[in-house]
Amino acid sequence: MKFFPLVWAGMWRKRGRAILTLLSIANAFLLFGLLQGFRAGLDSTISETHADVLITASRISQVEPLPMAQLAQIRAVPGVRAVTPVVLFHGTYQTPTQFVRSFAVDPDALARANPQSTIPAAQIAALKRTRTGALVPSTVATQYGWKIGDRLPLKSLYWSNRDGTPIWPIDVVAIYPTNADDLFFGSAVLVNFDYVDQGRSVANGTSSVFLVRVNDPSKAAKVAAAIDKRFANSPHETKTASERQLALDSIKQIGDVGLIVSAIMGAVFFALLLSVGAVMMQSFRERSHELAILKTLGFTDGGVLSLLLTESLLFSVTSAAVGLGVATALFPLVKRFIGFELRAGPVLLVGFLFAALLALATGIAPAIRAQRLQIVDALAGR
Repeated sequence: MKFFPLVWAGMWRKRGRAILTLLSIANAFLLFGLLQGFRAGLDSTISETHADVLITASRISQVEPLPMAQLAQIRAVPGVRAVTPVVLFHGTYQTPTQFVRSFAVDPDALARANPQSTIPAAQIAALKRTRTGALVPSTVATQYGWKIGDRLPLKSLYWSNRDGTPIWPIDVVAIYPTNADDLFFGSAVLVNFDYVDQGRSVANGTSSVFLVRVNDPSKAAKVAAAIDKRFANSPHETKTASERQLALDSIKQIGDVGLIVSAIMGAVFFALLLSVGAVMMQSFRERSHELAILKTLGFTDGGVLSLLLTESLLFSVTSAAVGLGVATALFPLVKRFIGFELRAGPVLLVGFLFAALLALATGIAPAIRAQRLQIVDALAGR
């Protein structure tokens, strides 16, 4: 008698109950996959930040502008390799829901201050030649159907131009490949700093932040302290931190993500353990007569134990595969709608490990009872 057909038949003995149990396990692992993908994405984002890149912002607020006069003073700080001004220029295209992440940058200083930049020099030169020019990431160009040569109205969320409107015409001069490793500029529309600075009605001659690149990453903290010391007690005090530290600070504002995810999944799996365990015990009670017949046909106690454990393992792993598969398929959609990339990382491996543990925890008790089952008692209905 073949072993696998018995396992398969045992799994689907009560088809309706099996389908409902499969869906409950799959939903739990769907949630697990999404939460762990979010957690892995945060960890990956932090690990990919460069320790040699600092961001200098106002100590009062990250949106409080800093005078351009500070740029030369920052450049003079020992250990600073390059510095460039960056103006927040986020806006919308056509409708309020079509958000466009964008920055105004200095084309000459951008590549020197941003080691993660992979934008070709020819495209940087094209931006520099065209005052109203814009470099567009490929993902944004595909999303909105933009192409080189298009003239587009971008509605800024921050700045009005000298005409008194927030509408800024921009010309697409190049489309660059989206760079996921460049957290700051890799997926943003880039326009000329001079175009925005000279065209806006307020805050001329200021920058939202300064992007600073240091010579030695190990001395980044020392350089950051020196920059802030230079502007201490001035009308425009600064707060300088590395990209990595800013990412960590942002996550801390959310809370302990790891603890939150662990708490949610702990509660979900505890409830799942109770419900699936009850289903497995009910299945054993209904099948005790059948298991006794298998023993009369020559199945050993160990064989019956293996049969039930294999059923539990195969059912849990199959259900987990459904949930994790759906979660993985949703990763690109999540990135498209919220702009954050979920990462699979060890999610699949950990998920299948949890599925195996769930199978063992819910299947071991009925499997041991089946192993100890007495043929006479079972056939007699005792």
